[in-house]
Amino acid sequence: MNGVVHVLTADVVGPHAHLARFTVHLRHLPHDPLAVHCDFLSPDGRPAVTWVFARALLEEGVHGLAGEGDVRVRAAGTHTELVLRSPSGRCVLYLRTAAVLTYLARTDTWPPAVAECVARAVDELLAGLTTAG
Repeated sequence: MNGVVHVLTADVVGPHAHLARFTVHLRHLPHDPLAVHCDFLSPDGRPAVTWVFARALLEEGVHGLAGEGDVRVRAAGTHTELVLRSPSGRCVLYLRTAAVLTYLARTDTWPPAVAECVARAVDELLAGLTTAG
């Protein structure tokens, strides 16, 4: 099964307060169904940087505020702010909320095989936590 790739245009404010427009790919992969892979594309169209974070942050953030660490998401009217922090600085992406909601809808309809994969991963995680000593 192939993953879902959703192409968006984002206004990005980087560590030096420069505004730029980037093409961003939000990817949802069958082998990692709880994550969003956010690819920033270089001017020649190749992925330059990828951030991976919980899909649930987007789901919660389009309606309010989500996240406490390196990735935070916040509803801001017609846009959703995605704040990414690293040792080299902080950047804020402004994504159209309608585009984020479309991505979430596309990735919320996975076939039963993916649901089974998630259930299996959760069961394995819980088993590991309960048997750890």
